[in-house]
Amino acid sequence: AGIIDLAPGYSYDILATSCVDTVTSTESGLDFPMPEDFDGNVLFPGPGGQMWLLSNHELTEPRPGDFTGDAGKCHVEEQATTDDGDSDAWGSVSRLTLAADGVSVLDQELITTGLHNLCAANPTAWGTYLTNEEFPYGRRLVSNDPQQRSGWVWEVDPMTGQATKLTGMGWMSHEQEDYLNTGSWYLTDDQGDFRFIYKFVPDEAGDLTEGRLYGLDFDRDKSSGAWVGPLDPMDPHADMVARGYVPARDGFSKAEGLVANPQRSWIAFSESGEGAMDPGRVWRLVGKGPRVHGEVLAEGDWINLSRPDNLRYAPNGDLYILEDHGSADRAAHPEINPGEDIWILPKGKKGAENLHRFANTDAEPTGPWFHPNGEILYLSLQGNPSRVLAISGDFAKP
Repeated sequence: AGIIDLAPGYSYDILATSCVDTVTSTESGLDFPMPEDFDGNVLFPGPGGQMWLLSNHELTEPRPGDFTGDAGKCHVEEQATTDDGDSDAWGSVSRLTLAADGVSVLDQELITTGLHNLCAANPTAWGTYLTNEEFPYGRRLVSNDPQQRSGWVWEVDPMTGQATKLTGMGWMSHEQEDYLNTGSWYLTDDQGDFRFIYKFVPDEAGDLTEGRLYGLDFDRDKSSGAWVGPLDPMDPHADMVARGYVPARDGFSKAEGLVANPQRSWIAFSESGEGAMDPGRVWRLVGKGPRVHGEVLAEGDWINLSRPDNLRYAPNGDLYILEDHGSADRAAHPEINPGEDIWILPKGKKGAENLHRFANTDAEPTGPWFHPNGEILYLSLQGNPSRVLAISGDFAKP
């Protein structure tokens, strides 16, 4: 139907559509059109054998029909007396209640509002949802938020929608984070230029409110690096620069999605690149203690892979890589495939020559998440309208 082209043997169901569906706020009881720009999806167990699919919405400004600010602050007296620490912006988290089949939608709700430009997401081991504010995006927007109300990771309770600001993970344009079996968390800063990779070490296991934040000093010539810090979480990028580290030398160009492999022994992340000469690549970082070794899993060449963004490992270890191009990319490189491709890098393989094209779509694909049965891939499409899909098939086959 012009939405997505899939590899043979796969099909999809539309679970939610922006502006078309009606969603109820659990904060205020008010109904709204489903917000636009679905992004990070994570599946959680729900009551009575049902499942909850949480999706965030990458919104920076009000749009016709959208709620404005915190949906829970629906009365003047609430607005005057309640301060939940967020920016009262337009980003939100929606919750789809799914039947046990993982596809049939039973309910649609907004459980968290008032956040800003929410990007990729990931769960914790204890069953909460981490959503990332990709704001301020570019330092030109810092003046719009002098109190630093935006630019944080928020931990959301899937049941209540309660959101906790995780200031220890730093103030930056957050894209995504994930953890390894060492207990440390790794984060990308997607300001759109050269930035650093970060590591957050919680003070206590199972509690992300306090800890130490480190930045990675990476040597491309040696494909290795070392952690620097602890850093000032109120501006870790400025702290790294003040210590003499140069983003264009010691960092990465527009780091995007970041995920751990199924064994949580390494992380993979996208260096999307910028400008007409750099199509981007996907890295793997491995290491315990102060040293880190880096390895390129797949180098972009504009045709087989370029502008890698969202990532997700399938339960069988295959890596799914989602593209995100801009108009300038296509003007400079007409050889780029039309639309946006979703690639599979099979488990144990390296190199763009081993990539398989899984899907192509005119919309930006985001938020991939696999059902534990290995037969459903949840995917957001940031088109007009924006949608959440459930793609069915055998994701364990080659």
